[in-house]
This record gives sequence, structure tokens and C-alpha cells, in this order.
Amino acid sequence: MKRRDFLLYSALGGLALSTSGLISYGMASRHGDHGKRSLLSPSALPDGQPLQSLPRITNLSDRSDLFRSALTAAPSEVALGEDRQAHLWLYNHKVAPLIEVREGDDFDITLINELEQDTTVHWHGVRIAHQHDGTPWDAVAPGASHQYRHRFAEGSAGLHWFHPHPHEGTARQVAHGLAGALLVRPAKEVIPPEVEEHLLLVSDLRLTADGRVAPHTAVDWMNGREGELLLVNGQQQPYLDVAPGTTLRLRLINACAGRYLRLRLEGHELTLIGTDGGLIEQPQPLDELLLTPGERADLLVRISDQPDSGFQLASHPYDRGWMGPEPAHLSEVSPLLNIRTGNADVKPAVTLPDRLTMIDRLEEPSVRRQVELTEVMPGMDHGDDSSMMDHGDHGDHGDHGDHGDHGDHGDHGAAHGVQHDAGDHGDHGDHGGGHAAQDAHADHGGAGHEACPAMNHPRWIS
Repeated sequence: MKRRDFLLYSALGGLALSTSGLISYGMASRHGDHGKRSLLSPSALPDGQPLQSLPRITNLSDRSDLFRSALTAAPSEVALGEDRQAHLWLYNHKVAPLIEVREGDDFDITLINELEQDTTVHWHGVRIAHQHDGTPWDAVAPGASHQYRHRFAEGSAGLHWFHPHPHEGTARQVAHGLAGALLVRPAKEVIPPEVEEHLLLVSDLRLTADGRVAPHTAVDWMNGREGELLLVNGQQQPYLDVAPGTTLRLRLINACAGRYLRLRLEGHELTLIGTDGGLIEQPQPLDELLLTPGERADLLVRISDQPDSGFQLASHPYDRGWMGPEPAHLSEVSPLLNIRTGNADVKPAVTLPDRLTMIDRLEEPSVRRQVELTEVMPGMDHGDDSSMMDHGDHGDHGDHGDHGDHGDHGDHGAAHGVQHDAGDHGDHGDHGGGHAAQDAHADHGGAGHEACPAMNHPRWIS
């Protein structure tokens, strides 16, 4: 038995008397009868449809250098096929909407909250003043509104995203579908215009049979929620038709709460040209790409010259340290997008610049210190049941502890990562333990913490 599983089962045993209902629901809901609540199967969703572009948020300004609009967070119904509806929470009733601006643009967005709970809009990856960053301490009450303003400076181009960040409400709101893409175009584009660009926002949902978002389980709180419905731009396994030899620019966002994406495109080499903070200095060839929750990546791939062929972009199994019995999908290949070639003439290869951008190097550190990180299960060493409710920093993450130190991309990662100070983005590698743990109170009241003897994972050192 793995050590983490031993700790998990020991903790569950110790909590059995006080939280038996929640624990049994949590375990069953992932490994059996789903807590007496039937879940919607992926087979109930349509698949194999043409890839849709992300729906755009309309710019209401008549100035070319100002993006002004409103985002309304509200309950929404989305068609799942001909006779089924999903009951979600969305911005402007759109699944994964897109805001597109340019370097130098001013930005003026009004959030209107039509939910029955506090919310915010956090601009994930944008270097922005804290009062406009949608932090948990700037919550917008039901029926209220809030204005976010920013100017996108030179060097801020890149793919970012936005989502709620209310105190102890992030997990529930993201699980209901509140997320969108924010694309900042450069003042001068260095990628050749013949490259065909597509934005791909990957998300997952867990719905009950009647189309409602299923509540979090105890296992979700421990491991990070992974929904059974894996979607690209709100679609299940769509397809993209291209001419043979087409060079694609796939701009990806992992908007899942806990799912790691180990991406491969069968029969093709990938070329990484950008990460969270924008372009990297030089293109990097890859066989596969690991995209953790909250991360973004900018990939180029030249599709095969072979006509009338199909190639699958898929997420392959990755061991992220699951506690307890693993769901079947963790050991399965999960298809995302099918790319198909037709009979058109083969497109020529595209030549990239040797250097895509210049990144300032970080200064050599003048102070070094050794930090020891430990993993502790609260309440394991003493009998005070109240300690079970203390998740330390893990239960709150109000200071963006769930938004990842994306600096693990070599030099370009350190310089061009998430563009926030370290305190703004925590360890996004465990976004599941971040977004999921944040909403313990929202789904379970005070018992939410008791249902989750989650590891007290130390976060970043600032």
C-alpha cells in the first residue's frame, strides 16, 4: 500500500463517526453508486461535431484602443443534444467566452452578479493592480456590480484566462462553468500569418442525469475534482478539418480544476513557442506536453502531408499522486480533438524566426536559504477532533494559492511565467487541491472541512 493511501484510509477511519455520511457519499460517488445520485455519462453528450470558436464578448466601445464591456455571472441553461439541458453558471450565458485585446489597450469591464452568492472575476496571469484583480477580499455581493480597469502594457501579450475567486466559493463556481479566455495580442506579431490559429479551452464537468452540476465529494476535496465530461470549447471530441501540410497554432488553456493534461498528437512532433506569460525565446520541439490546471501553452504543429487522414490530440495517463482507489479514466487515453486532412493541395512548411522574443534574465540571488517541506495529515497525531477542520492555508487559498508556480519551464518559465508576484499564484500544479479545497464551506457548510482530511501541503516560499 502506498504511504499516501495508508494516510488517507487512516484519516477516513478516524473521521468515520463524525462524517460518515459525507465520507461514504464522497467515496461512493466516485467508485460505485455515486452516492445514490445518477451521473450523466459521456455517451449522453453529442460528439464528433465541427470545432467551434470561442464565443466573443462584444466590445461596446467606439474607441479602437479601449475594450469596454460587461460580464454578467448568472445561472444559464445550455443544450446538450436535442432533448437535454445542462444547468450551469456562465458569463453572459456563454460557454468559455473570449475577450480579445491588444498591447496598449485600455480595459474596462463591469461585473454584474446575478448569482445567489458572492463572486469576483480574477484575471489569471495578468499583471494587474490588486483592486482590479478579483481577489477574495473584493467580493461582489449578489445583485451588485464591480468595475475592473487595466491598461495592457507593452510586453503583456499572451494567452490568459478569467474565472471567479471568491473566498471559499471558487471550486463551486468553476465547477459550474464560470471561466473564459483572455487573449492579449502583441503590437507586432512575429508568427507568420499563414499559420492557422485555434484557441482550445479544455474543461471538465460532472453532471447529474438531470443536467445539474453534481456537488463535490470528499474525494474531490482530497484529490482535486475531475469531471467525467471532458470538453474542448464546450464540446466533446470535436473535429477540425485542415488541408494537408497545414501549420496549426494551438493555443491551449487547461481550465480543469484538478485534471492534468499529458498531451500528444499522434504521429506528430509538437513545437512549443509560448507558455503562461507569452512567447518563449526560441521554439522547443516536444514529443508531448504536460499542461497542469490553470496553465496555458502555445504550440505549433505541421500536420501531415497525407490526405484523407485523421489524427487525434489526446491526454494520456499521468500519475499525479491520487489518494485512494483511482478512477478508471486516470489509466485511460482521453481524446480531445480529431484533426482531419482532406484532398486539398499540400501547404508548404512555415519558417519561424530563430528568436521569437527577448526575455530579461533574472538577477543572481544574493541570499540563499534551505527550506524543508513536509506533508502532514491534520489531526493524525492528537485526538482533538476540531483540528480535523483546520486545513491550514489549504482550505482557503484566498491569496491565489491555487494558481500555480508556472516557473518550471526553464529560463523562459522563470522570467515569463504567470506575470504575478509569487504570492499571487501559489502552486497551480495542485489546482485541484486549490480550487476544490477552497469551496469546502460552500458545498458542505462547516462540515466541509471535516469531510476532507486533506494533506496540509506546504505551498510556495515567497
